[in-house]
Amino acid sequence: MDQFDPNIPGLIEGDITSVAVIDPPSLPFQVGNLVLDPSRDFTLEIKWKVFGAITPVWLAALDQNWDVNVYAESLGAGPEVRLGTENRDKNTFTACAGLNCREYTVTVTVPANTLEEDSGDVSGIYKLVVSVFLNSDLGSPGFDITGFREGPIVKMENPN
Repeated sequence: MDQFDPNIPGLIEGDITSVAVIDPPSLPFQVGNLVLDPSRDFTLEIKWKVFGAITPVWLAALDQNWDVNVYAESLGAGPEVRLGTENRDKNTFTACAGLNCREYTVTVTVPANTLEEDSGDVSGIYKLVVSVFLNSDLGSPGFDITGFREGPIVKMENPN
């Protein structure tokens, strides 16, 4: 389920458009891989956009940096952990199609041995969840901008 707040159609809206697992493919024709070696780092590329008539004014009133966090929730037995966090300057964006559209990209590296593989006590299957957040110091949480995206689901499996 994808969510973004505020969502005032035509004025200010947003969307986390992509959460891609960037892992060296095992085979030459693969683009990426959802079965990951727990003993190796892997990266996630996250893209989101904000757009609408009042986007520049709204963003100008907020903190300088987006906070991006990635979490893993075990399906079945296992841990729930924050995989990583990154910041992105709100003025470092690419223009995109749409009124005042700003697209942001960040890469989060997940260190080796952060997630466990199937061991009987741990499922080794995890749903990833991303949040992007731009804080407001205006005295009301109603001015903050936040977005959430669930997925993809990955499996940790040692190739040996």
